[in-house]
Amino acid sequence: MDLMEMFNSIPNLPRPSSFPTAAEVRKQSRASVKNIFDDWNLLNHIIQRHEATIQKKWLKKSRDQRRNTLLNAWPKMPKMHRPDMEAFFVEKSMPTSNPDVYLWPDINQEDLLKPKIMLIFLNARARHYPSVFAAADEESFRLAETTGKVMPGFINEYTMMFAGRNTRETYGRLYSWEEHEDAFDWMNTRRGTLGGKGLQILSVQERVYRFLVGCCLHILQVTRESALADNSPVEPEPPALSIIDGPTHTLTDIIAVTSYSVPAKLDLGRLRELIAARRSAAEDHMWFLREDPGYFASTTLEMKEHRQELLLDIHGHPHSLVRSHLTKEFWNRVIAKVVLEANGYLEMWHILLSQIDQLISLRKKYEGTFTEEDPLPNELLEAFLDLDFSLQTYMNVPLMASKNILVASPPMRSWFARMPEENPRNIVVTRKSNLNTDMTQERLLWLFQQLWDDKQRHLIGAPIVLDMVERLVQNDPKSRNLFSAKVADTIADYSLFGEVKRQINLYLPWASTFENDAVSRESKIRADYIQRTKRMAQVEAAAGTVDWSQGDPSDKKFYYPVEKRRTKENTEAMQKAERNLDTFWGKLDQIMLKTVNNSRDGLWTCLLSSDRTLQRTPDWVEPPPKSSAKDGKKGVTADDILQDLEFRSESTAEKNEPKQPQKGKVKTRGAAAAADTSLAKALAQDLKIADTPSKVDVQPTFKLDKRALKVFSTLFYQPSANAQPGEIPWTDFLYAMAATGFGIEKLYGSVWHFKPSKLDVEKSIQFHEPHPHSKIPFMIARGFGRRLFRTYGWRGDMFQPEDASV
Repeated sequence: MDLMEMFNSIPNLPRPSSFPTAAEVRKQSRASVKNIFDDWNLLNHIIQRHEATIQKKWLKKSRDQRRNTLLNAWPKMPKMHRPDMEAFFVEKSMPTSNPDVYLWPDINQEDLLKPKIMLIFLNARARHYPSVFAAADEESFRLAETTGKVMPGFINEYTMMFAGRNTRETYGRLYSWEEHEDAFDWMNTRRGTLGGKGLQILSVQERVYRFLVGCCLHILQVTRESALADNSPVEPEPPALSIIDGPTHTLTDIIAVTSYSVPAKLDLGRLRELIAARRSAAEDHMWFLREDPGYFASTTLEMKEHRQELLLDIHGHPHSLVRSHLTKEFWNRVIAKVVLEANGYLEMWHILLSQIDQLISLRKKYEGTFTEEDPLPNELLEAFLDLDFSLQTYMNVPLMASKNILVASPPMRSWFARMPEENPRNIVVTRKSNLNTDMTQERLLWLFQQLWDDKQRHLIGAPIVLDMVERLVQNDPKSRNLFSAKVADTIADYSLFGEVKRQINLYLPWASTFENDAVSRESKIRADYIQRTKRMAQVEAAAGTVDWSQGDPSDKKFYYPVEKRRTKENTEAMQKAERNLDTFWGKLDQIMLKTVNNSRDGLWTCLLSSDRTLQRTPDWVEPPPKSSAKDGKKGVTADDILQDLEFRSESTAEKNEPKQPQKGKVKTRGAAAAADTSLAKALAQDLKIADTPSKVDVQPTFKLDKRALKVFSTLFYQPSANAQPGEIPWTDFLYAMAATGFGIEKLYGSVWHFKPSKLDVEKSIQFHEPHPHSKIPFMIARGFGRRLFRTYGWRGDMFQPEDASV
């Protein structure tokens, strides 16, 4: 059987475009390599002498002038970002009408018309050998091959090599498996590539270098011959360009520019920063569920609004659990999901943080003991494989959650229906037919379907799909309204897991072998994973013994008017809600303590820091009457008293103050409900906490303008009988955080990452942007303020007007 018959005999196997001989491949590759090095040498020659001039001329051009330069060097250049995805959406199962968009998706006007991206592209390609970009260029046309839109030729038992080969003679050289003992191993470990795909890499690079040379000649208004004859002296390289101009940037922009930059290296420090900040956010979420009745109630009600039981079936009938009223079983499902999801994410991010810390330690241990030609030390390899397995497994959690909650979310619920109920626990969802949907809705749903389908996600790549979702939301305001806040948060978690996975894949050349390396170690990797996640499994098992419906917020037991003016009635309502919440968690803690096999350092909530205090509303104090005008003295107002009480409930008592019981604090999580029992004492001992955030960095006083000051006065709002807080526009929050010295990066979904850049602190912090309306309600802003207090020790009195006297 010849090769063509073999491919024809296997159903659904994409057929190669051709079956060239070794001699044909070598002839074609040599011609392409000659063109690549001719153009690269000229590009390098030009950039070394005239890069500063090119930058100056390019930045002075209008957008139309820049477009003219691009189209002169690449006629009919696609207009949109990722034209391959646009074509795939339109063509789907049809043959492609334009293979160029699949082979050169990075060559598009939307990206290259951004002034600095084109200049970064020129700098990277001119000052580094083509071999540096071979792997990235292969990855760039991944969609072309995986979808079968553009298939390479196939030559059996040959490997083409690129990495580290920087001469015409060695670059793109073809090796026979029979004639060279390492050729098969190079292909198998992905240090080399199959001959047909190698020809595609050369074809892509050949046209890219011709395009870049054409752009330079057009910008300088010179001919190829005169550029070659130019004997101007070599100039120093201009300062590196960055797309980050101010304190705020987006991960979308960072990812976009990577296609035009020198391929990045693995940065474990950045990964640790991202994971540590997300773990801290997960810890705060778990804490607020225990501390704040309003937060617990709103989180529970949000979860309820995303349950598939709320979908009508195809005949218009409600689910049995919500038919006449929301049943106890329904609330059991909702509240269990709230708590278990919070605990699960906290555990996952905690585990990933410990794995990253281990990798950092092992990298340092083995630094300088191996080269790129050597395999990784076994201990370091196993640490990478364990992390990679954790990431692949954890990514399924928000991925499946997004699939379940998107169809039931309020903006999308009208598109879907349940199949008739057979088993109350088994819900099958289908899309309604004959719906009037526009292109935005269809495109968004199609992108999610690519994400949820295992095969399609593998073919396209999750990062590409997420990038397209993010850009759709940014560019089309209508699509933003199709997301609920819960869906946006879930996609953000999936995206962050994916970003960590993408970074691990940058650890080349070794990352290219991780998949093969894991096969022989699969049983050990799984056993280690089970051991690491046993606490989550124990909690999941114990959840079946809990009456979760005691946390049902529908009876207003968690009514918490924190945003209202402080009165005796509102104060008592808040205290009652806090007692109800303590009772719920106290009973839950008792059950978990009895049923989960925990040690002192392994209690199911042990990941919560041991230095935190539940903030509780102090008793109402009747304000004294104001002093009369005759006294000539300002009287003590209710505002003064309440501000003092609130400050004392939020801050640490001075060391020289006598230690007295305070009604405004609860020193254990939920133990009050189980007072005078040995179980409660054990629980209190395990959850013993102090009053202050750990290792609080002393912060200076911030002198701020009115816009920033208004933000922090709301974040650290002191309640009074005469005032009521308002909402904070998200843009004002970003402005205020930048004014205090944070660099700001928008990750995918709703997550923003705040990294100290001008502060004497190291910890980063993450906040979720409100969705779909970008204003922070006071209840959320209050949580932001408490997180800033617990992370950095910030308080309201640290922020003063910039014109205030010192």
